[in-house]
Amino acid sequence: MNVLKILCGAMKRSVMGSPINVISIIGTTGVGKSQFSIELAKRYNGEIINADSMQMYKRLDIITNKHPIEEREGIEHHVMNHVDWDKEYVIHRFREEAMAKIKEIHERGKVPIIVGGTHYYLQSLLFNNKTIKTNEQILEEDDEMRNLEKKLTREELNILNDSSPAELYSYLQKIDPIVSEKFHPNDSRRIKRCIEIFFLTKKRASDYYDEQAANKKFESSLNFNTLIFWLWSEQSVLAKRLDDRVDKMLAEGGIDEINELYRYYSSLKVKPDCEHGVFQVIGFKEFLPWLDSNSLQDDLFKKSIMDMKTRTRRYAKRQVKWIKNSLARDLASESLHNFSNGGKIYVLNATDLANWNDEVYQRGSSIAKKFLSSDAGQILEPQTPEGLEDLLPSFENNVDDHSIRTQNWKHYECDICKDDNGKPLVFVGEQYSIHLKSRKHRSYLNKGKKKREYEERLMSKRQTL
Repeated sequence: MNVLKILCGAMKRSVMGSPINVISIIGTTGVGKSQFSIELAKRYNGEIINADSMQMYKRLDIITNKHPIEEREGIEHHVMNHVDWDKEYVIHRFREEAMAKIKEIHERGKVPIIVGGTHYYLQSLLFNNKTIKTNEQILEEDDEMRNLEKKLTREELNILNDSSPAELYSYLQKIDPIVSEKFHPNDSRRIKRCIEIFFLTKKRASDYYDEQAANKKFESSLNFNTLIFWLWSEQSVLAKRLDDRVDKMLAEGGIDEINELYRYYSSLKVKPDCEHGVFQVIGFKEFLPWLDSNSLQDDLFKKSIMDMKTRTRRYAKRQVKWIKNSLARDLASESLHNFSNGGKIYVLNATDLANWNDEVYQRGSSIAKKFLSSDAGQILEPQTPEGLEDLLPSFENNVDDHSIRTQNWKHYECDICKDDNGKPLVFVGEQYSIHLKSRKHRSYLNKGKKKREYEERLMSKRQTL
C-alpha cells in the first residue's frame, strides 16, 4: 500500500508537470525582508506578494511597516493595502488572492516573491495540508462565508454561540480529547473551529491531523517549487534595531496613524477587542490607555512607547521560534521526497548591515540564480553560514514525526504563578518549560520563597516565646 501511494505521487507529478517556481523571504520584523525582496525582484524579474496580515489593511503605512512606494523602485506589490478597517481579513481570502496572483505573475513570465510574516498565512499558501479540508468546504473563521445557521442544528449553534470559554473547552475535551490538549483553554477561536469541524463533518479535527501526517510521507506537501530565504539577525543587535525603528516610526507620523485609528475605534457603538482585525496592529493596544486619557498624561505616553517596543521584540522572538520549531521541521520532511518541490531554507546573516552586500545580497542572488535555472542540484552553497548551523534541524534526525508532535500536545499548570482569579496558569507543551525559565516565574518563585522563609522565622519566634 505504501509503495502504491509513493508511485501515485510520482505519477501525479509527472502528469501535472513542473510546479511554479516561488521564492519566499521570511524572517523577523525589521530584519530587512522588504529591501532584499526588491533587490531580488530587480535582478530576476520578480513581483512581490505580501504575506503580512496587517499590511492588507488600507492606510496605516507607517505602523504596519509597508515599504514606502518611493523606495520600491517600480517593483509591483500585490495583496496589500486593499482591506477596509471594518472587515476582518481571514486566511481563506488571503490564500485565494495570493494563489491567483502567483498564477498571474507566472503566466507573465515573472517570478513570484512572497514576503512576510504571518505564519499561518504563509503555511496555508506554501503547503497543501495546512488548512483542514472537508468534503463540504475549507473551514475558516468567516461565519458568513460558512453560513453555519443553515448547516447546524439549533442545539449545535447554541453550543457555539452561547457557551463560555470554559464550557467550549469542556465540550471539546468530550468530543476530541486528543486535539483538546493542543490548545490553551482560553483559545476560544481555535477551540470553536475544532467543534465546528466535528459538527459539520462528524469527524474529529485530530482525525484530519492524522490523515495529513500520513499523506505527507508519500508525496511532497508543497504547492510550488519553493526556495526559502531566512533573513536572520543576532538577537541583541536586532532588539536595538527594533527599538530604534519604533522611535523612528513614531517620529515620522506613526502617532498620527494611531490617532486616526483611535478616532475610528471611538466612533463604533460596540468597541471591538484588540485581538481581531486591524486593531491587532502593534502600537494601537499599547497606546490605548494614553488615548483614553485624552492624550494628556505624559507618563502614559512614555509607557505606551515602552510597551510598543516590548511587544515588537516579543513578536520577533515568536517569529524566530515559529521558523525553527514549526516551518523548518515541516520542510525537513521534504527530504523524504528528495526535495522534488524544493523546500530548503537558506539562512542569510543580516546582523551586520555593513556586510549586507556580501552576506545577504550576493549570497542570496547566487542561490536564487541556480534555483531559477531549473537545476537546484547546482546550489552548492551551505544552507547556513559558518557558525549558524544550529539554526536549522538536520534532515536525518528531525523529519517531522506526527507522533512526536502530538506528544507535545499536553497541558501543564504552574502552581507558583496565578491568573487574575487566583487559579494556576496553564501552558501547552514546550511553553511550560519556556515559562519556567522566564523572569516572571523566577520573580514569583523568589517572592514565594521569601514569604515561606518569613513565615518559618515567625513560627520559630512564636515557639520560643
